[in-house]
Amino acid sequence: MHLSSFSLLALGAASANAFRDTSPFFLASTSEILSTSSQLKSAPSLLDDLSSKLSSCPSDYYVIASQPGVHSTDFSTRKSAPRLGAKMTGKDKTIRSTATVNEVVGVLEAKQIQSIIEKECGAQTTAIDGSSGSYPSDFGPDPRVLFIDFPVLPLGKERAQQLSDNDGLLSDIIERIPSSKKYTLLYVTSPREFGESDSGIYQSETDPYQDPVHMDLKRDFAAHSRRSEPASNKSLFQEYQYFTPGLFMGLMATFVFIMILYVGFSALASLEVPYAAFEKDTSASVQKKQQ
Repeated sequence: MHLSSFSLLALGAASANAFRDTSPFFLASTSEILSTSSQLKSAPSLLDDLSSKLSSCPSDYYVIASQPGVHSTDFSTRKSAPRLGAKMTGKDKTIRSTATVNEVVGVLEAKQIQSIIEKECGAQTTAIDGSSGSYPSDFGPDPRVLFIDFPVLPLGKERAQQLSDNDGLLSDIIERIPSSKKYTLLYVTSPREFGESDSGIYQSETDPYQDPVHMDLKRDFAAHSRRSEPASNKSLFQEYQYFTPGLFMGLMATFVFIMILYVGFSALASLEVPYAAFEKDTSASVQKKQQ
């Protein structure tokens, strides 16, 4: 049950590529919270569900991790956030409730979840800057909201490393919570922002396939550019290559075979047989009659 809830990101990675304005959401708690995972849900609908579940104040500490600028493909492997994955897959035996939404349509504001907990549970908030990597040694009495504001993930090779570092910092903060207290982790993300030059359909960087519609457009554009090029003054032999290495090798092989055939036929034609070889030898039969 726990394993399937987190592995949905890997199983649905191919279909998730079609969405560019979505991002995942994770919930893990040491308390009993009735929650269900889903593939797709809008941000207002998810906020209403969280409001109804958190209004009963099931935990003593609420860890809200805000991670902007991500997509569900960033969590397609367990190496992306191994400590978070351990909580979502049941490896952390203290976790009793989990919920995953692979694709949250729209932006789920972490500040709104913080306001709900503060209002319904009378909790105080301890803000932690995720970019500095420092946090207080004592979080104060419960109920308490630990709001971790992570920076936007960079593009390129540093992206996966930064996500893993943020996962380590989140794990260290949770370990500071007293073991006798219950906590609820709400991992809230916002979708990556795209520039005007980006395509209208989100595609994974590792996906080798392309939309056939875009391929047709590229072919039409290439044909148009070829028609618009000015005529060249080069000759045909300058423009094209007629005598290729393959053709040269074929001609050489043909020449060798012709030489072999020539030698063979010449050897057969040089054979000389005397006419006497075809005459019948009668001397042996005459000797037999004389005897």
